[in-house]
Amino acid sequence: MRRAALLFPTLLALVLKGDSLPARHAPTTPSHAPAIMLWAWEKPEDLRTLSTERAGVAFLAQRVFLNDGVHAILRHQPIRVPETIYAIAVTRIEIRPGFRDTEAMRAETAAAIVQTATLAHINGLQIDFDATPAQRAFYTDVLQRVRAAMSPNLSLTITALVSWCAESDGWLHTLPIDQAIPMHFRLGAHVGYFATREPLCSASVGLSTDEPQAYPSTRPRQIYLFSPKPWTGTELGQINQNLLPKAE
Repeated sequence: MRRAALLFPTLLALVLKGDSLPARHAPTTPSHAPAIMLWAWEKPEDLRTLSTERAGVAFLAQRVFLNDGVHAILRHQPIRVPETIYAIAVTRIEIRPGFRDTEAMRAETAAAIVQTATLAHINGLQIDFDATPAQRAFYTDVLQRVRAAMSPNLSLTITALVSWCAESDGWLHTLPIDQAIPMHFRLGAHVGYFATREPLCSASVGLSTDEPQAYPSTRPRQIYLFSPKPWTGTELGQINQNLLPKAE
C-alpha cells in the first residue's frame, strides 16, 4: 500500500485533466450516462475526437495484485480525452500465489479502490475481478466497504462473467452495485450458452471489436466496447455516427 500511496499523486496529475488523462435488485444507469462506453486499457490512447454525446470512457486507473499483501500498480500509459467526457475509473484485481483472505487484506483492497474516487472529473468506479466461488465472500465484503466509503454521487459497477449473470437469484443479487456488465466475448465454445437472468446484468453488455458481436436476447441500454489495440480515429468516427466497430 505504501507503493500505491507514493505513486497516486503522479496519476492524479495525468488523469482526466482537460484534454489529457486527467444490495440493489435492479440495475441503475445514470440518466446522463452515454449509451456507448469505451474500455481504455493499459495502452496510449487519444480519444479527443470522440463525441461526448455518444460515448464515454471506462479507463484502467490501476491494477491491484493480491498475494502476501496489496500491491497497486497505477496506470502508466497516457490517455487524452475531451474535457467533458463521462468517465469511469476501473480497477483490475488479480490474485497471485500467497493470497490469504484476511480482514487486513479486505480493508487494504477496498482502500486501494476507493483512492481512485479522488481522481478528477470521474463519474463512477468499476472493478474488474474474475472472482472464483471461493473468493466471492472476499469480493462481496470489499464491494460493501467501497460503497460505504465512496461518494453517493458516483456509480459503482463491476464487470461480470456471463455465467454469473445466468443465475436468477445468485450472489450478484446481494452486491451493493448499480450494475454488472456481462462480458460477451472471449467465450469460445460457450457463445450463446448462458442466458441473462440476473436483473443487475440486464442494463449493459460488454463486447469486443475483434470478435463477432453477439448480443443477449434483449439488447441492453448501454454497450461497453473493448479493443485489444489502441482506438483508431476511424473507429471513433464510427462510434460518433452511432455505429459499432466490427471485427474484420
